[in-house]
Amino acid sequence: MLTRRIHKTIHRICDRFLRLKGAPHEIALGFSLGIMVGMTPFIGVHILSCVVLASLLGWSKVASVIGVNITNVVTAPLIYPINYWVGVQLVGVSREVDWPGVPGYAEFLSFIRQSPLILVDLSIGGLVLGTPLAMAGYVIILRAVRRFR
Repeated sequence: MLTRRIHKTIHRICDRFLRLKGAPHEIALGFSLGIMVGMTPFIGVHILSCVVLASLLGWSKVASVIGVNITNVVTAPLIYPINYWVGVQLVGVSREVDWPGVPGYAEFLSFIRQSPLILVDLSIGGLVLGTPLAMAGYVIILRAVRRFR
């Protein structure tokens, strides 16, 4: 029963996505933009960033908002540690961060002061991993929209 309901919901979402107005190229570009933005650590401004960038570039705003949901409550705990690891391996800005051992007020403040270093590594990792995902998303969505139409 639950499996059928989930399958039905996914089918309905895919059907609505494929019926978006606009050229297939614009829809695919919007979706890939959303994936790219969704891989960055700035989760509070993902949707706003997508809508603004898609508007400026003339790409599908709706598709970008759908693509940005690659990062959600379920996937964020998987995506961000991998992004961070990749960023540390490539840039390593936060290698010198003093990770708090025993949580306390002073340790928390110290950690907050060092958080821009962590954000740099998260951002670099997100961009590096987001690029091939966005490219794959573009190809998949472009083919799907063209095939559907």
